[in-house]
Amino acid sequence: MESLTKELFDTSFYESWQRHYHKFKAYLHQDNNEPFNPIILDEDLIKWIGIQARLQNKLPPELRIKLAELPFKFNRKGALWELMYHQLENFFKINGHAHVPAIPEYEALRDWLWRQIQDKKYLSEARFNKLNQLDVDWEMASTRDQRWEQMYARLKEFSAEFGHSLVPQDWKADPMLANWVRVQRRMKAKGKLLPEREKKLNELDFVWHIQVLYNSQWQQYYQELRRFFEKHGHTRVPGRFKQLTSWIENQRTAKKNNLLPANREQKLNDLNFIWNFKEVKNNDWQEKYQQLCAFKKQQGHSFVPVNYKENKSLGTWVATQRMLEAKGKLDPVKKKKLNQIGFVWSSNTHQQLKSNYDSKWNLNFERLKIYQQVYGTCQVSLKINPVLQRWTRWQRILFCQGRLSEERMAKLNEIRFPWNVQEGYWMKMYEALSQFKERYGHTRVPYHWAPNRQLAAWVYRQKLNKAELSAQKIELLNILGFDWSLSRKLLVSWHDMYQRLLQFKQEHGHTRVPVKWAQDRKLGKWVSRMRHEKDKLLPERVGLLEKVDFKWGKQIANNKNEAQPVKLNKQKNPEE
Repeated sequence: MESLTKELFDTSFYESWQRHYHKFKAYLHQDNNEPFNPIILDEDLIKWIGIQARLQNKLPPELRIKLAELPFKFNRKGALWELMYHQLENFFKINGHAHVPAIPEYEALRDWLWRQIQDKKYLSEARFNKLNQLDVDWEMASTRDQRWEQMYARLKEFSAEFGHSLVPQDWKADPMLANWVRVQRRMKAKGKLLPEREKKLNELDFVWHIQVLYNSQWQQYYQELRRFFEKHGHTRVPGRFKQLTSWIENQRTAKKNNLLPANREQKLNDLNFIWNFKEVKNNDWQEKYQQLCAFKKQQGHSFVPVNYKENKSLGTWVATQRMLEAKGKLDPVKKKKLNQIGFVWSSNTHQQLKSNYDSKWNLNFERLKIYQQVYGTCQVSLKINPVLQRWTRWQRILFCQGRLSEERMAKLNEIRFPWNVQEGYWMKMYEALSQFKERYGHTRVPYHWAPNRQLAAWVYRQKLNKAELSAQKIELLNILGFDWSLSRKLLVSWHDMYQRLLQFKQEHGHTRVPVKWAQDRKLGKWVSRMRHEKDKLLPERVGLLEKVDFKWGKQIANNKNEAQPVKLNKQKNPEE
């Protein structure tokens, strides 16, 4: 995500953004009680405000936070109108009238006021009255030349924003501009357009022939379809893409009536375009059927709720099959395929299915209780019982999605089910330390204690990372009389070791530190331990290591330099 953000928003963008941001911030924090504000909203700043409103959710997080700190709601409808009205109100207080002069300093304000006058019949009563209070001249810019220049300025603004002058014929953002563009083409065709105006429009690469416009639109939709094909591997576009699906149907109709040019037909064939609509529907059915099969494999049944959050279209499709079957309109071949996966045709069957599902859940819960009695934990090993392990994983997923019933949550809580795998491992080690304390009378587990090396390493990490532990965990350890002291030779934090790894990479170009690297043996052992403890590391630490292209695979280890296990004599009462 970071690399994508850098591609979309480069250094020049950030510099320009910061410049506009501080200018707008200064404007907003001027004394509103003063009749004159030295900072005015010029055309460039207004355009920036509009862009923020459109791009707000796509901006980098740090920029979104800065926008949220301003006393201005970018996403509130009408906010920009109120801002411009405030500018006009200030102008009125200073000059005693609202006749904004046609000078560069007030170009943006004058253009906004002209738009209000031109669109006055579309203004709300409240806005019309507010402008009337400033004695706005509703006959402003009444000459043809003035109107033409103002519309040309709007087209120029459109061209600057979108990179072309092809205003859509049904453009809802500015229907007046769309209509004006059509008039210019008509005037040109009749030979009534003034040469100087034609020249100015040509400077914006104005499209005079409507066929060129249609060709451009065809290419636009074709490119959109091609991107869909590259992403999904087919051209069966869902109905939610209304404009694109409408264009697709137009291509089928054009081919059926022999109106589709051969070159366009070939371009569509290159995308494996399906010309027969019945074939499209059949492919869609097969795709949904495969999704239903996947649902059954995961859930153990095929009863998809109509409002299934993970795949609403699948829930709707299942309900449609049930309705078609009830009306006798479902293809027998399709019905047979659905029966093969135990499709639920009625609500009564659903109740029976729910009862069976509850029985299976209770059976797995009893198996988990037995596992806990045998192994002392509810964190099921994939090697010992893969089926039960997958079931516990699914309970965590349902819990995180808020789809696990309170009754089942309560039952799992009774046996101290670990909802977080990392938290579960911590409690497992804590129980082991409790047993160690009960047996030996202290918590000073030697760093290389052979009977339980995992416990020894875990105790060391608690001491080293005390600042990152929650207050609850610290309290639990203190109950055992936990010894927080660290020997001086071991007092190296995780982040210090990470910095040493960064230094190694800078010098050697990789992170494959030999286990017995003579220049820094501690770093070699630390790197080896990171590989073996990947599943126990905090996600942010895994992210830091992967950021420097850390190699996790065991094949990276240098067999010649691999450290040998340390042999320790058994101690009745181990001490550090």
